[in-house]
Amino acid sequence: MSKSSLTLIAGSAKTRQALQEQMEQLIGDYIHIRSHAVDDGLPQYLEDTIILYSSDIAYNRTNCISNVNANKIIVGKRTVHHDHIDKLLRIPEGSAVLLVNDDDDTTTMLIESLYQLGINHVQFIPFRKGNLFYENVEIAVSPGETHLCPSYIKEVIDIGVRLFDMTTILEVVECCGLNKDISSKISERYISNIIELQRKLLYAERDARQMSEHIQNVVGTIDDGILVVNQEGRITVFNHRLAALFHVVAQNTVNKDIEHVINCRDITDFIMNGKDESKFFDIDGVGVVIFRVQMMKENTIIATFKSVHQAFEIEKTAQREMRNKGFHTKYGFDDIIGEHDVMKDRKRIAKKLALSEHPILIQGETGTGKELFAHAIHEHSLRKNGPFLAVNCSALTESLLESELFGYEEGTFTGAQRGGKKGLFELADNGTIFLDEIGDISLTVQSHLLRVLQEGEIRRIGGGRIIPINVRVITATNKDLQGKIRDSSFRSDLFYRLNVLNLRIPPLIERRTDIPLLIKHFITKSGKWVKTEQDVLEYFMQYEWPGNIRELKSTIDYMLTVCEGNVVTKRDLPSMLGQAKDGVMSEYSTCENMLEMKERAFILEVIKQCNEKGKVASRELISSQSKETDFVLSPQQIRLRLDILESEGFVVKGRGRGGTKITVAGIEYLYFLKSKRAVYS
Repeated sequence: MSKSSLTLIAGSAKTRQALQEQMEQLIGDYIHIRSHAVDDGLPQYLEDTIILYSSDIAYNRTNCISNVNANKIIVGKRTVHHDHIDKLLRIPEGSAVLLVNDDDDTTTMLIESLYQLGINHVQFIPFRKGNLFYENVEIAVSPGETHLCPSYIKEVIDIGVRLFDMTTILEVVECCGLNKDISSKISERYISNIIELQRKLLYAERDARQMSEHIQNVVGTIDDGILVVNQEGRITVFNHRLAALFHVVAQNTVNKDIEHVINCRDITDFIMNGKDESKFFDIDGVGVVIFRVQMMKENTIIATFKSVHQAFEIEKTAQREMRNKGFHTKYGFDDIIGEHDVMKDRKRIAKKLALSEHPILIQGETGTGKELFAHAIHEHSLRKNGPFLAVNCSALTESLLESELFGYEEGTFTGAQRGGKKGLFELADNGTIFLDEIGDISLTVQSHLLRVLQEGEIRRIGGGRIIPINVRVITATNKDLQGKIRDSSFRSDLFYRLNVLNLRIPPLIERRTDIPLLIKHFITKSGKWVKTEQDVLEYFMQYEWPGNIRELKSTIDYMLTVCEGNVVTKRDLPSMLGQAKDGVMSEYSTCENMLEMKERAFILEVIKQCNEKGKVASRELISSQSKETDFVLSPQQIRLRLDILESEGFVVKGRGRGGTKITVAGIEYLYFLKSKRAVYS
């Protein structure tokens, strides 16, 4: 039996190819199919008696055919290609989707077809030629006509050429006179495609259900109460923790109005319309803080209910973590060496000041141990379990000091940390912050610090949110703050805020009897068994010690380095010690700036430590260790600085890989640099 034949006419070559493949797959065994595309041109004569048009548009465009032998003309009906259904199912629920086609009628028909197929989780908007903008639309879907989509659309989904639906296939089968057995087989082939589509829909529904159950299980394990509502007040997530708080069943709350579940107008008003990020509520005797986040893109509001008791426990955990990170004291009052009456008196007073919550101003000359007292005061206070943060105000520029103290919001300046950064005042909450060298801060920082002391709150740089803090402030200075007030470089109102409690640390010359104790302490701490000759002790007792305990420690370190055997003699004294009053030390003051002094001290210290271990220092080693400082030096920069130090007699450079060694003069020069507070502190 010879096969029947038909001619398929489509508008474009792409449509012709897709429909030809569909017809061949379904009825190609029984019907011979020829096909043409209007865009490619049509023959003048069509010999088949059955002509199948892809659409009304294709039919209306074929008036050029002068000789048609057809006795049956079919204009097909088409539906979305089942292979692309999964693309549509992945579109987020509730999205506004622009459906783009080259004809208004077919666009409307396709939308109806999609809804009938169950693709109803999105809102389809028909594309109209001439309309260039569609509000709140970021996704477009098109059956092969993506070139028509507006250029601003972020995501374009091509669902391919629409195929003939079942009614068209059956009409073709009937026109070709195929028997029932063949018709049944063709129907089965078509239905198998529909079954595959249904299987994909079921899988997608199953995956969505599993994802929903997964989300519910996840939020169910969270200790906080979790509530998610849409803009209309419909609940989408309500976990078991929250259900226990309001004495309801979690499963019964989903898709219900929030006011029907939470019978408290103040709470529902805050969740739906609140302006603050958080607010405290008493719910049946349980103290709860509700944190509110509005997701504008998803049109949802997330509310987290956290118990106050739990927040306290979290705060304790955070404080322990802060201590683990090093934000804690390193010294107590037992670490303050001194038996002189004046020191005993200062420690007695300091212990009393520690038990207060008022700010403390510690005054004293450089090197007297002001930071040591700050650590001990915090360790003896009621805040000892909270963080302790110390910052040297003179070591930072004005802008850097502000950002360190008060933090900043994301995008405040170039290089700002993503998500912003907490300042030291925030990190020190419920603890103590120690501001050393407070007399060196600018008037701008002074005004900001005054607000912190007055209001107990800070505002990050670049931010508008006020953050309450509970921090005790301890400051220290070796400057005459009242003199700075007189010359208008320090605010008097800030001084009186800082100087509520005052502690003066005596210089070493006022407690000379403690010098032997300090010498013994420093030698013991060094791990060396060394005896100090009596003439050295006598010299130490007579010396003025302008650098106080810091200078004393530097001197001991120097003498332990250069002494021979296990006895420290007067010959081991640094050559510049005792000459400071005569100005002999000025011969070393050749550095042009503070950075050069720091670099020299660093380089000489690394070389000395290497030499003490029986090693020589290479440029690469010194450069590598400089990365841990606030300045980084390349091997080439190290070489230039070593050349200068060698010309001054402080180091000796070896040839090739011989490395560098420090001279006796270099050790003395290193001591001189260390005795300068700006380098050694």
